[in-house]
Amino acid sequence: MSEQTPDRLRQFREQYGQAPRQRNVLGVVNLILILVGFGTLAFMLVRMPAPQAPGQPLAGGGLTVDQEREFAVRLAEKKEMAGAIAAYDSYLKKASLPAADRAKVCYSVAKLAIDTEQYAVALPYLYQAEFLDPQSNLKDEINKKVVLCLDKLGRNVDLRHELRQRTDVKRTAADVKSDEKVLAEFAGEVVTDRDLDNEIDKLPTQVRGQFDTPEKKTQYLKNIVAERLLLDKAKRLELDKSPEVQAQLLKQLDAMMVQRLIADEVKKSVQVTPEDVERFYKAEPARFTEPATAEVSVGKANSEEAAKALTSFADKPVTVRKGGPVPGEAPELKVPESIFASTPGAVSTPVQAGAAWYVFKTAAVTPEKLHPFEEVKDQAARLLQMQKEQEKVSALIEETLQARDVKLYPERLGQTKGAP
Repeated sequence: MSEQTPDRLRQFREQYGQAPRQRNVLGVVNLILILVGFGTLAFMLVRMPAPQAPGQPLAGGGLTVDQEREFAVRLAEKKEMAGAIAAYDSYLKKASLPAADRAKVCYSVAKLAIDTEQYAVALPYLYQAEFLDPQSNLKDEINKKVVLCLDKLGRNVDLRHELRQRTDVKRTAADVKSDEKVLAEFAGEVVTDRDLDNEIDKLPTQVRGQFDTPEKKTQYLKNIVAERLLLDKAKRLELDKSPEVQAQLLKQLDAMMVQRLIADEVKKSVQVTPEDVERFYKAEPARFTEPATAEVSVGKANSEEAAKALTSFADKPVTVRKGGPVPGEAPELKVPESIFASTPGAVSTPVQAGAAWYVFKTAAVTPEKLHPFEEVKDQAARLLQMQKEQEKVSALIEETLQARDVKLYPERLGQTKGAP
């Protein structure tokens, strides 16, 4: 640049002649910062702990994954539930487990939380266990515990929803097995012969026998389908949200849970051995004795004298049991016990029932029979089991009342209102 160059041009060239060098310097600085950033990120990724396989030691010399689980188990044994839950949670975060195994651990954590009444803590673990292994053999236990947690947390709307979902028996055509026959189709659902048999099996024993013909099964099938369709309509009308229905549902739920608790408590403590059954059979022979029966012809008159003079009797004899009523006659009429010790052709003394008098002519007598133990041992076992369960229920009620210091005042039941 010569001395003749104008001052303004010289200043312009000095200013913009330096800019490229400044921009080059800034570019180099930015490049260095980017490289340093990438290097730091790569270092952090390399140093970040990966999920640990069982038995692999943790970085920094801590517990192995297996030791973490063993420590959780040890804390649970020591009744340190909060520490056990925290140890299990740490183990789940570090361990690399198959879904089914992880589900079992989640279930174990949920049980610990329920034992310490931490229902809000237990619920997510139960849902996680269910999500990880939907077909687990713990499915029924998970269902029970989910319902328990929702009930304890007072989440009644969620509880009703869960109960409906977990007890839903709806099936579609895709669910039908090769050995089943579809008996009804409606609203995307099906009912098969197996479904119908399962529903009948749920009925009380004394009612179940009524559905032993195709005609009666058809009627019951119609009832099942109609009930489901009506229930669907009721849900669409949101009748389940009415205060009356909700109150009744909660009352039924409470009763069912109490019944289940009693059943669980009783079943755990009532044990019946074969020796117990045989002793019960020997101590209660009347329970296993077939009463004496007799075939008798009945004569009826208006007075005692007329009854004594009777010579004609009903053509067809009736069968009577000792101490039992006479078929076709007044309920209060009882057969004289002397009949069961009489011989064929014998006529009893007159018996009065109401305004009438009766006499009985013996046709045949079958003496009472004590069934051998081998014939009735199953019946004896059931009777003894029921008796022991009833005794246990009574004892459980008394123990519960005493433990909670309940005071009862039955003498006040007969008092009039306002009495002290």
